[in-house]
Amino acid sequence: MDAIRYAFPVNPFSTAFTRGMAHGIVAAVHLPEPSDEHPDAFLQQLHVDEQHHARQLSGKRQIEWVGGRIAARNAAQTLGVDLPPLLPDGYGAPVSPPSLTISISHKAGLAMALVARKVHGLVGIDFEVLGRDRSEIASKVLNPFELAEVNGLVDERRWTAVLLRFSIKEALYKALAPRLQRYIGFEEAQVSSLANGSARVELTLKEGENPAHAEVKYEWIADGLVATARVRWE
Repeated sequence: MDAIRYAFPVNPFSTAFTRGMAHGIVAAVHLPEPSDEHPDAFLQQLHVDEQHHARQLSGKRQIEWVGGRIAARNAAQTLGVDLPPLLPDGYGAPVSPPSLTISISHKAGLAMALVARKVHGLVGIDFEVLGRDRSEIASKVLNPFELAEVNGLVDERRWTAVLLRFSIKEALYKALAPRLQRYIGFEEAQVSSLANGSARVELTLKEGENPAHAEVKYEWIADGLVATARVRWE
């Protein structure tokens, strides 16, 4: 389950990898370039209700939505589960079936889904690519403590440090959102002690009860950065 399975050649919506990670099963699929045409051949892999929703979308948004559902279905099948329709909630996140917790992310030609048993807590995933240096976003996503840590690094390490903290917060907020049912600001979490794929997080939620347990992990892969989070209230 830990082995990465790449699909070559790269075909639209083909499997990039399926693997076990710290917080569940992560599956990724290759995304095609956006098209004005509905990807009917690939919509057939989805539940009829998902197909109906996908046909209301277009271009990049449709491609990402379809890819995320295919990835989620692949990950769930690894757990021996055939997913029901995975439709969005009011915030656009997938509504997971009662026994599972599911999170989706997409970037730069890949859609990823993290699927886990809900008994272990709620999960979130974020996928980022390094890309060009955009360190100017630091003041928008980091608190004063985090900014001081990043500014203390040599120039060539700052963008990676900002991106890591941003991605970890994104994954954490996706894990929190199904319970809190609200937008969560970047200032509501502090990320520190990043080393060896783990980090410490401290939550200062404006509304809602803090989880009893919050854990984050991150991993650099060939295509970019994957951050995952798991939270429990009991």
